[in-house]
Amino acid sequence: MRKYIPVILSLLTLAAGVSHQAHAQLYVGLNGGITLPQGFYADSRMSDHEWMFAQGHQLKAGAGRGWAAGIEISYAMPFHKSLEAVVCGEFMQSGASRDVQDYYQKVYARHYDQCSRYEMHLPRFRNIPLMAGLRYCFPLNTIFDLYGEAMAGMNIRTITDWTTAYADANWQQPEGEQSYEFNNLKIYRYTPATTFAFRLGAGILVKKKVSIGASFYMMGKAPLSWDQEETVRYNIAGEIKENTNTNHVDYFTINPTLVLVSIGFRLQAFSGARHVQDW
Repeated sequence: MRKYIPVILSLLTLAAGVSHQAHAQLYVGLNGGITLPQGFYADSRMSDHEWMFAQGHQLKAGAGRGWAAGIEISYAMPFHKSLEAVVCGEFMQSGASRDVQDYYQKVYARHYDQCSRYEMHLPRFRNIPLMAGLRYCFPLNTIFDLYGEAMAGMNIRTITDWTTAYADANWQQPEGEQSYEFNNLKIYRYTPATTFAFRLGAGILVKKKVSIGASFYMMGKAPLSWDQEETVRYNIAGEIKENTNTNHVDYFTINPTLVLVSIGFRLQAFSGARHVQDW
């Protein structure tokens, strides 16, 4: 994470490092929208006996559409009224894609149709990008502006627990061996990751207060690892036993890549006289 600090500090210095004689507009805004995973991050082609993160193929994740919300502070540079320095933070969440849900809730569940109870809670993907950068606004008229932006910073990636539980599984053994029943609880706890990230975006500003746009995010590759805990409680000939096993797994890498379609609202927090001639 340390290697990203100089990049972020440089962008923040660019945003703040202006002459004390120059004052311009400062905006504070909120935004929200829909996230659309792209590429391998969205790829979820499944086959029997594969986990959601398809075995043998790194980068696959099977992430579905999700939502995002964020806050930003933008500063219209005093030496050029069309150029803004922007600092923003967002929270994004996606669940498993529809075909992944169908696989585990329908196809995979058939393996446990003899159980009295079967439950699976698939993980949710969460990304928290913290970025700074520049936005250029091109005025079309007194109402509409086109804008383009480029930002960089870091992303904090987390994945919620993946749990599977089934009860009263009656596993029939070969003739001559005793059948038994057991309950099972399996939990995957994923390790967070912090990576370098960037975003490119474009859209429309309405009266410099409402933004409608789309942004492309590359959140950065990071290893996928988790701690697996499995508790088995079984009954053999009326004798109940319970075992708990833990295991750490280092898997391939995943690279969250997505498009955010968003709408935002911002208020002018400060406006001062410009002492530098606008270009």
